[in-house]
Amino acid sequence: MFEYENLPRDKKEDYLELAILKYLQIVQEPVERAQVLAYLSEHDIFLPHEEFEPNSNGTDLKIKPRFSFALTSLEHAGLIYHPQHGIMALTDLGNKVRTSDTHIVKELVRSGWRKYNANKDKK
Repeated sequence: MFEYENLPRDKKEDYLELAILKYLQIVQEPVERAQVLAYLSEHDIFLPHEEFEPNSNGTDLKIKPRFSFALTSLEHAGLIYHPQHGIMALTDLGNKVRTSDTHIVKELVRSGWRKYNANKDKK
């Protein structure tokens, strides 16, 4: 049985990347981060409710670091973009990619990070 809380950090981020993509493909419009988090909290049966509670210092949700990293990964992969601060939307590629093909999404993310790191090293 799938248990999100027992996954290593990178697998949690992989899971969130797919969940975010699926939601954006459903709504087909730019959305705020809070909308995605609210949807995942209410509709994703695999994400424990504890992930949406405040962290130990009470400033952020426990899920926020992995959620933010998943968004960054999707952006580096060319699957989402930010038309405005705090707003995310699908690119053409993000709209076309099949979320059922997890290997393609994972490879796009890896490729995006390689390109990002290569460009960062050139600066």
